Amino acid sequence: MPARGGPARWIGRAVDAHAGELPAVFAGFALFFCLFAGYFMLRPIRETMGITAGVDKLQWLFTATFVCMLLAVPLFGALSARVARRRLVGWVYLFFIANLLAFAGGFAADAGSVALARVFYVWVSVFNLFVVSLAWSAMADVFRPEQARRLFAPMAAGASAGGLAGPLLGAALVAPLGLDGLALLSAALLGASLIGLTACTAGAPRTAPAAASRRTRRRSRCAAACSKGWR
Repeated sequence: MPARGGPARWIGRAVDAHAGELPAVFAGFALFFCLFAGYFMLRPIRETMGITAGVDKLQWLFTATFVCMLLAVPLFGALSARVARRRLVGWVYLFFIANLLAFAGGFAADAGSVALARVFYVWVSVFNLFVVSLAWSAMADVFRPEQARRLFAPMAAGASAGGLAGPLLGAALVAPLGLDGLALLSAALLGASLIGLTACTAGAPRTAPAAASRRTRRRSRCAAACSKGWR
């Protein structure tokens, strides 16, 4: 049954959300908006820093990114096998927030550092891979397939909105805030996305038992009808 009550009823119909699911949809939309806005705000900076030492050095940055991925993915897999998914998400997001705070300090101290630019270029690629994949993995753990088919599309619309807003924010704020300010703002957006992810995954299970009980009742009625037919 779609969500009821004023505007929530119309929004619920538009996104095919059942009663009790709209808070999770809003939280998921906010999660991906903040996540992609923060990333796409940093992406133009990454591209600029990639050519700081010369375009001829880009091939080495690509190689460094590949090597870092090779090292990071097995480490992440080992952690995933030993740590609960929800706890791991919090750890990884807080780790990347700490990284952004460290980059903000580095940019404030020496924004023209070639070494810092190279590290940042590689780091952004690793950051993007893990925060996005972790967000979807965490939600896939708590939403049933039937819910995912209905709700993941409106949640993912937040990524499109964030992908449009991020570059606009970066272009508008790079002059008044500087690179260090943009890194701090991206850290704040990543923190907001973690809050959204927590709210989204915490709200999802509350919708599952009711739907599951409805399915159980339907199956019980069907079984009872079949048993009567065999008598």
